[in-house]
Amino acid sequence: MDDPRSASTWQLIPIRAQEKRAGKEGTQMKVRFVTRRSGLLRRALVMLAALAAGCGGNGSGGGGIYGGGGPASTGGSTGVATVTAASTKLGMILVDGGGRTLYLFEKDQPDQSACSGTCAAAWPVDNSSGTPKAGSSVKASLLGTIKRSDGATQVTYNHHPLYYYSGDSGPGQQNGQGLNAFGAAWFVVAPSGDKVG
Repeated sequence: MDDPRSASTWQLIPIRAQEKRAGKEGTQMKVRFVTRRSGLLRRALVMLAALAAGCGGNGSGGGGIYGGGGPASTGGSTGVATVTAASTKLGMILVDGGGRTLYLFEKDQPDQSACSGTCAAAWPVDNSSGTPKAGSSVKASLLGTIKRSDGATQVTYNHHPLYYYSGDSGPGQQNGQGLNAFGAAWFVVAPSGDKVG
């Protein structure tokens, strides 16, 4: 078993005090045990809690014991969405007009999202205020939208609702590729409309 103090240290802390016995001033040292908790551990616990909460699979907005049911977060702009393709280490994949990676969720049914509540907080939907625009290498005939239970309009491609991953901090990242969360796997999407991976 690992030593529980492996990520902790002992520290010597100076304490200024009057030494009355000898009538001289000095510095005493006190020893204390200090634990260090990394932000990585906290992030892992938060993600684990989100995974345990589950995803409201019937679109009712249920978020398990951790709440949810509110409107889904938006990962992109609030205007008309643009879907385009970009060349990445995974090959050509779908991205939004700003270059952010788009994902499909294997638990979804055609033109029906199975992700709401805490799921949609971790995997924000690609919203559009109108008919999405097709960028380069994207087939306009495969683009569409669905109306979510929260009233938002979500972009679809080849009948797959599209999402962002909250773990992608900017364009060009695919940190959600192949993750299994909220009951199924998540994959980037090829311009053909199929999952990559």
